[in-house]
Amino acid sequence: MRIAIIGSGNIANTHAQELTGMGKKIALVVGIIPEQTEDFQRKWDVEEASTDFQRALDPDITTVHVCTPPTLHYQMVKDLILAGKHVICEKPLCLTAAEAKELYELALSRKIVTAVNFNVRYHEACNAFRKKVSSEDFGRLCLVHGTYEQEFHVLPADYMWRYQEALAGPMRATTEIGSHWIDLVRFLTGEEIVSVSATYGKFTPDRYVKDEMMYETLQEGSEKIRVDSDDAVIAALRFGSGAIGNLFLSEVTHGRSNYVSMEITGTRQTIRWDSEDPYKLYTAEKFGGTLQETNAFAGGFPNTFSAFFREVYRDMDAGTPSAAPTYPTFQDGYRNAAVCEAIYSSANHHSIWTEVK
Repeated sequence: MRIAIIGSGNIANTHAQELTGMGKKIALVVGIIPEQTEDFQRKWDVEEASTDFQRALDPDITTVHVCTPPTLHYQMVKDLILAGKHVICEKPLCLTAAEAKELYELALSRKIVTAVNFNVRYHEACNAFRKKVSSEDFGRLCLVHGTYEQEFHVLPADYMWRYQEALAGPMRATTEIGSHWIDLVRFLTGEEIVSVSATYGKFTPDRYVKDEMMYETLQEGSEKIRVDSDDAVIAALRFGSGAIGNLFLSEVTHGRSNYVSMEITGTRQTIRWDSEDPYKLYTAEKFGGTLQETNAFAGGFPNTFSAFFREVYRDMDAGTPSAAPTYPTFQDGYRNAAVCEAIYSSANHHSIWTEVK
């Protein structure tokens, strides 16, 4: 196996850290900034550094991690699949359902191992959560309530590719953090979201950039820019079984570094979990109070990236997809893209109920 990483930024470094921790040697890194790519090569003892994506298509490369901005995923991943490479792609897989579906079907036809880095589902408590929801004690699914909140985009903030539509696409909170939550609810319930009604919050479309920082107000020597992507999302959800839910996403909530929460109600129980207290799972029944279960170490400290990579690489090492992969595949990436696309369409059409196609 010879592994390549496309990209040399923050998330690419996370991939490299996990791969080296697994004892995997990285053969190639491809980046667009020569100095950054060479630094990456030295840091992770990579055999070769290149600024030419075509190098990753050469026959000696077997497995590729795509760690680039979202608008670059579709063509890169398509080229890699056609070249016979196994692919791990950062989320979102694509920005349209049509593109994601094409990649999923293409990989399926060629028996390529594919995965999308929805690592949030790998919190140990989420496995226990999933088992509870599928048990007879839980009953039928009725309600879902959840959030994903961060503070990184509160102004002033670093000006980066995430605010450039040519690289990030027209969505931000929807695809950056919402895609994780959408994958998590599908994983926990086994249900599909079939329609949505969404509202976007775009609180500071006009911004001022100076020294790679964005500000809300004019700064001396700054340049005015326009940011039209979503800071926050409120969405009502309908599921295939008839259950309903709601989702709150925010990238501008002070004090929230990386907060994911999920509360799911069945006819007999309600179960809840959040990422700021990740070892605890709460189960409640009528007049029975709330049971708190704590697994202090959860099989080791919570490194969801490691758990994700270990599971995917079982198939990567075998060289073929397993019959029923439990890690998030391109099929999950496709269904996820369809939900994100519906949220975007609804939010831009007066919150009209929109079918997930």
